[in-house]
Amino acid sequence: MKRGATGMSTPVTRGELREELAQLEIRLEQKLEQKLEQKFDQKLERLEQRFDQKLELWGGALLARIAESEQRLLTEMARHINAAYEAMTKQISAIDEKYADLPARVRRLEDNVFVPRRR
Repeated sequence: MKRGATGMSTPVTRGELREELAQLEIRLEQKLEQKLEQKFDQKLERLEQRFDQKLELWGGALLARIAESEQRLLTEMARHINAAYEAMTKQISAIDEKYADLPARVRRLEDNVFVPRRR
């Protein structure tokens, strides 16, 4: 309204009324858009929080499963390594036993073949 008198009893034209209603409609639409945007942002924030919580929960469970699998793998590897060590030890001891008397035999052979030098 662009008239000088703004009292409630002042008559208005249809054009003025339409202009005033259009401005009111624009203000209402802006407020509605702001409220919708705020609600959308709040809902989005809640969804992000729920997603983060679930991701943290799933990530923790996955980490626990990985750690459990890792422990099982390490236990299994240790078992295999110990078995291989025992097998290798048996093979080496069999060879050692086979040649345990070798130093004495070599010494006897050297005593018979080589004449000791006189000094």
